[in-house]
Amino acid sequence: MSLVVLENAGLGFGGRALFAGLSLRVGEEDRIGVVGRNGAGKSSLLRILASHQELETGAIRFARGVRVGYLPQELDAPDERPVIDFVLAGVPGKERLEQMLEVVEGELAVGGDDEELIALSQKLADLHEEINAFDTMFSRHEAERILAGLGFCDADWARGLGRLSGGWRMRAVLASLLFQRPDLLLLDEPTNHLDVPSVAWLADFLRKHRGAVVLICHDREFLSEQVSRVVSFEWEGVRQYKGDYED
Repeated sequence: MSLVVLENAGLGFGGRALFAGLSLRVGEEDRIGVVGRNGAGKSSLLRILASHQELETGAIRFARGVRVGYLPQELDAPDERPVIDFVLAGVPGKERLEQMLEVVEGELAVGGDDEELIALSQKLADLHEEINAFDTMFSRHEAERILAGLGFCDADWARGLGRLSGGWRMRAVLASLLFQRPDLLLLDEPTNHLDVPSVAWLADFLRKHRGAVVLICHDREFLSEQVSRVVSFEWEGVRQYKGDYED
């Protein structure tokens, strides 16, 4: 199944075409590397796939319910939450479940007839079960494991994101994306701010990731390890190749 489809897509910048007539399908387990000279349109392609930029021509279609995680090269204004809270809050859905739980508990406190109370009690039990399953899949332990893999120590978890340097904020944003387990990971130069051990850890994590990955990376060895298809921005246009970067 295709997670996202680009059809005859085109985009320009500063009066020149970055690409035109680009068609691309990203499947559920695709591993795609994006290569080309600086300014060719690689980052623009990822922004389009992340719905952060619109096409000038052509169309883009997403599978229903597809979850996309996007790591840009430049971050927005820093969040002030502690690092661990920032990562844990990155997973969508739990806040909605907790709000529903609060509503049902309030309705139970008000009371009602036996039939209404039985229905509310069952709904309460179902919500608790959903939250427990959620916490099992997206546990604090897993968030801490990912942060440790990206070089954070225990003392860093309580630090406010805004107090970190740009490179460490980027690591925290990457940790949040990996923790979310999105269907499609869009990574624009994820190794830029990582040391050698963290790069090795990330390479292993991505190899085990079951979703699709679209990757821009100047580290050609890392890129070749991760991808099985290459989208290449060339002077003649955008071409697609099977295999890794070395192929």
